[in-house]
This record gives sequence, structure tokens and C-alpha cells, in this order.
Amino acid sequence: MNETFARRYLAGEEPLGKQISTDMERQNPFGEIIGVAGDVKEDAVDKEPTPTVYYVHAHLVYSGMVFVVRTANDPLAAAEPVRRVIRSLDPGLPVADVRTMDSIVRETFSRQRFSALLLGAFSAVSLLLAAVGIYGVLAYAVTERTREIGVRMALGAEPRRITSLVIAGAASVVLPGMAVGAAGALALTGLLRSLLFGVKPHDETTFVMASVVLAVVALAAAYVPARRAARLMPLDALRME
Repeated sequence: MNETFARRYLAGEEPLGKQISTDMERQNPFGEIIGVAGDVKEDAVDKEPTPTVYYVHAHLVYSGMVFVVRTANDPLAAAEPVRRVIRSLDPGLPVADVRTMDSIVRETFSRQRFSALLLGAFSAVSLLLAAVGIYGVLAYAVTERTREIGVRMALGAEPRRITSLVIAGAASVVLPGMAVGAAGALALTGLLRSLLFGVKPHDETTFVMASVVLAVVALAAAYVPARRAARLMPLDALRME
């Protein structure tokens, strides 16, 4: 039996030496527990192990059997020698569904891989649209302040001070928006729990990277037009519509 079986049905008891019978075939003889094996995820890697009992083949014969061969060379190249060995033991035993472990793993993760690819594509497009939107809005807002920048420069403001002022104003708008967006994302990521494997819904790295990308875009959106406006002559800046 595995550890899950022992925890669920023999909690607090010593399993070794007990006699159990499980409903597997028409005849289900009692057998003695001789050991507890570690849990194995047989159905899917994203599901918890199920209670499992392992019988000696001579004790409870099962019609199907999985034979695993480990080799350092090409696994498919060992298929024919394995077939010959099995035929030498019993010519009536059929050998079918020969697959490599890599193909089994790919098939097991196919749903998760497709979901990750689809969600990744949508996330990249969403991040791109958000970056373009932030850049466009901030660049337009800074451009609208060109005449104001000209007035400040005419009154003696230095270009560095103008650039810092514009970036601070952009940050006062972007940072609260990022905080609200992060809070909303944290509240909704639980809906994706069933589509994730090996990654927590509240993955810190993902949130940090997305925030950094948007912050860099916002900084560039504010810095580029502010720097361009700060290089204008005050009279030219005042004349711009």
C-alpha cells in the first residue's frame, strides 16, 4: 500500500502484519501488509495521490502489466530486444503500446502546456496594450504641459528640475494605478489555480516583473517628452499650441 492509503484507512495503527482485501477483481483474497510505499501520482501530476494497494502478481493476477526498462541509449532501440526477452519467457504474451518516458511526460503535461501557452500569449498582449496605453497617455499629458514648461524655464527653472517635476507627476498617477491593479490581480488569481502546475497563483516574480515593465514604460513615457520640451527655448515652448 502507499502512504495515502495508510493515512486514510489505518491512521494511528501499525499497518505491517494486518490483513486487508480491496475490491479490484471478482476474487479479492485477503493479503498481509508487508510494507508501505511512497506516494506516486498515477492519474495526473496536478492531482493528489489516491489510496493504492500493491499486490504480488502471484497473489492477485491482473490482466494488464506495465514493464519499464531503463537504458542510457535510445529507448526505442531497446524495444525489440525487450520483446524478444518477453517472447522467450512466454510466446503468448503480447507486447503493445511501447512508448518512451519523454512522450508520456509530454502527454501528461499537454493540457498544462497548452493552457500556459494560451494564457502567456494573452498576458503578453495585455501587457503590451497596457504599456502602449500608459505611454500614449503620459506622453500626451506631458506634451500638453509644454507651455507650462516654457513658463517655468522663463522664470529660471533648470532642465533637470523640469524633467524631475514631470517624472514625479507621472509617478503620482502611475504608482497608485499599479497598486490598484496588483490588488485586483491578487484577488482574481485564485480563479487560475486549476490551470497552474508548479507555480503559485500569487507568484511574486510574475507580479514584480509585470510591475517593473509598466514602471519602465511609464518612466520612458514621461522622460522622453519632458526631456524634449526641456531642451526647447522658453520662447519656442510658449509659442507651441
